[in-house]
Amino acid sequence: MENRGLVPVMMAVTGCAAVVVGVYQGLVHVAPGYEGTIVSGWGGDLSHQEVLLAQLGVVGVGGAVAALRWKRLASVPFAMGGIVLFYALRAVFDLFRSPGRPLYREFSPQAPGFEGETVVFVLGAEPFLLAGGALLLIGSGIAGSKLRTPAEGGDEVTPPSSQA
Repeated sequence: MENRGLVPVMMAVTGCAAVVVGVYQGLVHVAPGYEGTIVSGWGGDLSHQEVLLAQLGVVGVGGAVAALRWKRLASVPFAMGGIVLFYALRAVFDLFRSPGRPLYREFSPQAPGFEGETVVFVLGAEPFLLAGGALLLIGSGIAGSKLRTPAEGGDEVTPPSSQA
C-alpha cells in the first residue's frame, strides 16, 4: 500500500486546521509591557470574512481528497490557499498603512482612560496562522498535482488486439 497519496491530504487538513484556529485569534494585540487591551466591537462571534476563510480551508481539504482520484482537482487547494494568503497579506498591509492604529510604534490613543499613556500594537497570531495554513494548502495542491492517479497507473498489461 502506497501512502504517498495521503501526504497532500494531510497537508490540506493541517492547513485547514491552522486557518480555523487562526480565525479565532486576534489580528492585533497590545504589546507586552504596555497597559491596555483591545476590546472588539461585537460579542465574540466570527465575522463574515472569518467564516468564509474557514469554509475555504474546508473546500481545500475536499479538493485534496478529490485530487487523489482526479488530478485536475489538485488546483482547488492551491486556489483556496492563494485566496487565504491574499486575505492575510491584505489585512497586514492595511494595518501597516493605517494612520490611526500604527503597528510597532508607540503612540498615545485618544481614548478615555489614557491620559498621556503610550501603547504599542503588535500583530497577533491570526495573520501568521492564516499564512501558514494557506501555504500548506498551496503545497497540498502542488503535491497533489504531482501524484499519479489510478487512471495513469500504466502497470497493467494490455491484451494484444485480435485481428480477424
